[in-house]
Amino acid sequence: MRKAGSVQQEVRAFADRVLALIKSGQPVKIQVGCGMTPAPGFLNLDIAPLLPEGDDGLGEFEFFFFPYADMPWPIPNNCIDYIFHEDFIEHISQKQQICFLAETLRVLKGGCWHRVNTPCLNASMKRHSHFAAGMQGVYAGEWEKWNHVSLFTHHSLEEMAKLVGYREVVFNLRHQSVSPHRPPFEHRPGDDRDPVIGNIFADLLK
Repeated sequence: MRKAGSVQQEVRAFADRVLALIKSGQPVKIQVGCGMTPAPGFLNLDIAPLLPEGDDGLGEFEFFFFPYADMPWPIPNNCIDYIFHEDFIEHISQKQQICFLAETLRVLKGGCWHRVNTPCLNASMKRHSHFAAGMQGVYAGEWEKWNHVSLFTHHSLEEMAKLVGYREVVFNLRHQSVSPHRPPFEHRPGDDRDPVIGNIFADLLK
């Protein structure tokens, strides 16, 4: 994997690539928080490379490294065809979530979709907690084991998405994004969660 440049270099390269795709008439698809599972045909964003420099195991994918949840994206309004992420948004604070969703709304084209795949707080608590035991019965693994910061239920995700201006929220299942630009495969949830209800799968419509 290539070495990340400075934040300024990475955001400039990202902006240049977006503009080049627009100019060539190709759809612009972005995966956020890609980690070790980048999507083919997507511009894959993360904070920093996870593979050692020089490891070409993911060399065929396009990566850009900058703090995408903490800064405006250097691209025009209404220019992106699809945004996707899985097991990412629960790792940032509520403030970051609202800012991030507002920024994705700004850059998406009208009528396009933002795909969210995130652990379900409701399902996790029902599966692992024993609330009759009080505080000691609350399953803390969502925060302590997985370093989650702010998790969603179906209701809270829909409420936040509509708060920032998304028109509709469509809940469905794994691999069932309503957009024709959806990635070929969703990796999450893994064996640590129920494969059907362990994660929330939602498409947000601009």
